[in-house]
Amino acid sequence: MKLYHLVLLFLIIIIVFIVQPVPLPLPTGVDSVAVGALTLFGDGFHSMNQTGIASSCYSYALSFNETDTQILHKKGDALYKMGEYDEAAEIFQSAAALDPTNPVFLVGQGRALLKAGDTAGAEASFNKALEVSPEDPAALHTRAVSLLSQGRYTEAIRDLDRLVEENPESAKARMYRGDAYLFITTKYEAEMRDMKGSKDIMGSGTRLSSEASGAYQKASMDYMKAMELDPFLTPVITAKMMAQYQSQAETYGMILQSL
Repeated sequence: MKLYHLVLLFLIIIIVFIVQPVPLPLPTGVDSVAVGALTLFGDGFHSMNQTGIASSCYSYALSFNETDTQILHKKGDALYKMGEYDEAAEIFQSAAALDPTNPVFLVGQGRALLKAGDTAGAEASFNKALEVSPEDPAALHTRAVSLLSQGRYTEAIRDLDRLVEENPESAKARMYRGDAYLFITTKYEAEMRDMKGSKDIMGSGTRLSSEASGAYQKASMDYMKAMELDPFLTPVITAKMMAQYQSQAETYGMILQSL
């Protein structure tokens, strides 16, 4: 690229960022070096959490080559961080259509759809990702999150069991499954707090208490293993366990007062 092209490109970028954040047409004669420069700008702004500007950079880069899946992925990530989940899902869908063998794009689409409230669409994306790569860690984890959000605990744990089985030395895999069991514990405790009268508490409450206790024990075992595998996770996991312990104490204290 000639020097005046670089100068012109730089001036256009500065003007756009200051005056107009919406992508504008770039002049002809700017070759593929512009794609690299714009992507580099986008990466820099993304690292500084200036995701709106980063998204514009990636849009300009895509105006030269709209089939570049890596730039599409970067733009999808930027839109996701901006909370533009529907648009992010569309970008990831475009990338997945261009490269259907890469589960990363399908997982990105699923995460965006899940945030947008489309649990069915999210699950379909995760299912496709797992068809492409049956043991993909991100797909297993995020599909489990989707299933948990729907109250489908058994299916979620099944995915997380596979995740741990395929990644036995992964501290995060253990932590994710621990999180799921803790989520189940919280759900059972919420049901106990909503019960009225000693009859319900002594009946259904006994079952829920047993299930909550069992789930908490499993969460604790996974958390202990996670901390053994990666001691740096200890502060985060300890905070989760302490918060749950406090919640348990409040739940049982409320139950005792109502008897």
